[in-house]
Amino acid sequence: MSAVMPYGVGDMLSSANAPDLAWVPWTAEGTYFKLLNADPETGFYSLVLKVEPGTHLSVQRHIDPAEAFVLSGSFYYVDEPDRVYGRGAYVREKAGAVHEPVSDEGAVMFAVFHGPIERFGRDGRLLGAFDWRWHVHAWNAAGGHYPI
Repeated sequence: MSAVMPYGVGDMLSSANAPDLAWVPWTAEGTYFKLLNADPETGFYSLVLKVEPGTHLSVQRHIDPAEAFVLSGSFYYVDEPDRVYGRGAYVREKAGAVHEPVSDEGAVMFAVFHGPIERFGRDGRLLGAFDWRWHVHAWNAAGGHYPI
């Protein structure tokens, strides 16, 4: 797994060649991520997310806004099954958004999280809050190297 390159050029630039990065298991079965950026000052983190075909995620809540741009495939929210977000779609989820994403065909998307996301079990129990620290730890534990 290639490393995300640390800041350079006067600490103003960070880069990653996403195709060279390995997929790391994300917060739910059938989901994976590639860590592109994690900012301890703002709490923002940027990922490439992959969702396997047939994945129905449990309820998630965004503590802060999140943005996604669908690169391939599609997804929808269980409460709005006729509103499908496919290739080229941009979605912005407001702080406090609660939903259940579903992807019948699978999807790959670029996502920017402005803060933590909470995931709940099918029984409604909070499974965890996943912030930039969690992503850096999971990334590095999987063999990546993200400098903090």
